[in-house]
Amino acid sequence: MRTAAICPTCAVYYNALCVLYNGDYLGELDISPLDSLEVALEKIAEALNAQTGTTSPFTPIPDYIGQKYINTSTMEVWVGLSTTLPQWGLEGTLSTTTTTSSTSTTTSTSTSTTTTTTTTP
Repeated sequence: MRTAAICPTCAVYYNALCVLYNGDYLGELDISPLDSLEVALEKIAEALNAQTGTTSPFTPIPDYIGQKYINTSTMEVWVGLSTTLPQWGLEGTLSTTTTTSSTSTTTSTSTSTTTTTTTTP
């Protein structure tokens, strides 16, 4: 585990496991008071991951407004509109493009002839 930067007040290093959350219980993220910073950050990262499935999202309720859902069979991206109902809005379709380029090289050859004439008197 990496340690955090030096505290500007006391000039000591703190390990992220030693920094504790001291706020209200965050039910949406399941972060409890006295959870370490490392645990809180892991729960936040997990909650921000997009949901995926092979159908349109008509049954799951979004965990938060703005959550992404990716339909992996059609590559549609949906965005959560409500946290109490399964409401999703189609944001668009993922697409990839491949660019192919070709380079042609033309080589030209030129020949020069030098003629030397020598005359004797």
